[in-house]
Amino acid sequence: MNKKMVTIIAALAMCTAMAGCTGNDTASSSKAETTTTTTAAAESTAPAESTADSTSANVGTTDYDVDGDFRAFEQMKDKYEGNYLANLTGQMSNNGTKYTICIKDGKAYQALTVQGMKSYTVCPGDGKLYNVSEGTTTYSIEDDDGNQWKSADILFGATLDFDHAYIDTTTNVVHEYYKLDSSVSGGEGQIVYGFDGATYDLKQVVLLPEGADESSAVYFTVDSIGEADDSLLAVPDLSAYTKE
Repeated sequence: MNKKMVTIIAALAMCTAMAGCTGNDTASSSKAETTTTTTAAAESTAPAESTADSTSANVGTTDYDVDGDFRAFEQMKDKYEGNYLANLTGQMSNNGTKYTICIKDGKAYQALTVQGMKSYTVCPGDGKLYNVSEGTTTYSIEDDDGNQWKSADILFGATLDFDHAYIDTTTNVVHEYYKLDSSVSGGEGQIVYGFDGATYDLKQVVLLPEGADESSAVYFTVDSIGEADDSLLAVPDLSAYTKE
């Protein structure tokens, strides 16, 4: 089986979280974990617009205007597109799973940690994909078609036009909805960015499959975001690993 990056964005089509490298044990346990969804829990943190007034201003906490020209996503895009390192934690069906995404200059790194077991894939720009499982101390190398880094880009790789926004006045979170590029994501739907209403820092990313209820959404909290770490984008040292 050809092992390619199965990214957070590609998870939309499967209604699961990022599975790392296809066929490795850590990825398999992630897939199994994400098949169990608690509807009530999902609804409690889903960006449900019925809980907030999308037309009124949240006076004293945010100046965001849902009908205005400013978009927090565009501000984030200007700062980080093509050069970022993000750490995320899965919520709901993929609760507690840790994700790391690093993108820079057409290179990509993505890691998945489930119950302390880490697997990762590196696309260092040399025409190869390096799939590594720390849990099984194995690796595989596949050809890169030159576009894998794009589909690994959770924040910007599949985001198309702005659809709408609303303010959750109970949490002071600004939710911006964007259409997904199905040619990258593998399925129709939306990506929702949740920004702090005071600072416009990114707090949450949600993938909403087309036609599915919110219990099928994939939720991530954003633990940190900053500039890319070049050391993650290099060809990995595989001397301690066994080739599959």
